[in-house]
Amino acid sequence: MIAWRNLWRNRRRTLLSVGSIAFAVALLAFAMAQQIGSYALMIENATALLTGQLQIQRLGFLDDPRIERTVPEAGALRARIESVPGVVAAAERVQAFVLVSAGERSVAAQVLGVDPAREGAVSRLPVLLSGGRFLADTGPGGDGAAASADTGSDAGLAPVELVVGVALARNLGVALEDELVLLGTDPTGSVAALVGRVVGLLETGQSELDRSLLLAPIAALRSAWGLGTDAHTIVIRTRSPDIVSDVETLLEPLLNDALDIVPWQRLLPELEQSIALDQVSNRFFYGLLALLVGFSIVNSFVMVVFERTREFGLLLALGQRPWQIIRLLELEAFWLVVIGVAAGWLIALPLIAWVAAVGLPLGESAGLMLRRFHMPDRMYTALDVRAFVKPAALMLVVTLLAALVPAQRVRHLTPVEALRHV
Repeated sequence: MIAWRNLWRNRRRTLLSVGSIAFAVALLAFAMAQQIGSYALMIENATALLTGQLQIQRLGFLDDPRIERTVPEAGALRARIESVPGVVAAAERVQAFVLVSAGERSVAAQVLGVDPAREGAVSRLPVLLSGGRFLADTGPGGDGAAASADTGSDAGLAPVELVVGVALARNLGVALEDELVLLGTDPTGSVAALVGRVVGLLETGQSELDRSLLLAPIAALRSAWGLGTDAHTIVIRTRSPDIVSDVETLLEPLLNDALDIVPWQRLLPELEQSIALDQVSNRFFYGLLALLVGFSIVNSFVMVVFERTREFGLLLALGQRPWQIIRLLELEAFWLVVIGVAAGWLIALPLIAWVAAVGLPLGESAGLMLRRFHMPDRMYTALDVRAFVKPAALMLVVTLLAALVPAQRVRHLTPVEALRHV
């Protein structure tokens, strides 16, 4: 109670100090909410493009994707995975490196066998089309025929549907309804062939994907490459990127020692590194702002100590210890930061909530660039408790430390000298 009353002995100075703390808390809370929101958006867009937030693979497949490194009985495992709490959807995929030919042109590429019925639940591939349509859902039997090339000519093969990257189609000189021939190697070392008809053009905005990726029905690719019911990956989408580690823990009992759970941090290491680098730069900004506020608090408490030197001398003469006076000053600093944090929260909360709901436009030029990569042209904040707790904790520590610096003068006061202070 004494500390609270002392706080208002100089209202102007107290209000200025509260204002600096409130401004810092509001600014830090908004910046952290924007940071958390932008990270969530980056992870969401990056994982939704192709990789998903988790993948089940054969051990070693991520570093060396050989055709024979498959997940056995992938359909049954996928069904069990879909029942795990936190999992929104799962889909099987197979993949192979092939030589794609159209007439006299040939290009090396990667073919991805996807389940047309489930792919849209784990990635945005079905909607990233610049022309045509996505693969038709024709059930487990696929939509065409395929065979190993060493069993005979491919002339009698019925073409399967293919979705081709726009740059790959341009390099091959093909358009919608044109036919392609895919040649690759199956797990036994034999040559596998697939004849396909282009039904869609894929445009992801990522040049490396648009010039090297084509999609085919998983049933047709399994048949051509002799994979049976195996898959190379089971792509998993969780309710939120924040629960990936929890879902990973729940998935472990379902897998044997030959399988590996690969989270998005390993699938997209460059994204994790860019987020970590941004966090370091932001921490520097947060620390600089806290330091500036700390200097203002130090200045305020230097004035407090000098103005109340005679009062402290009287307290010392009455038998109080220096540490008791320092504790009183720290209590004043504590009440100061409590008021400042509360005011900062009152400023920040409606602003963060509004931007989280409506978003801030980023301008026409930035919007065009972001839309090219299928990202929103507005900045959204996240209503996350961390955005409010961390600035409050930071300002509490900074304010208490800042008040402690001038309070150390009390330790060197003697009652006689302090009472003579003018």
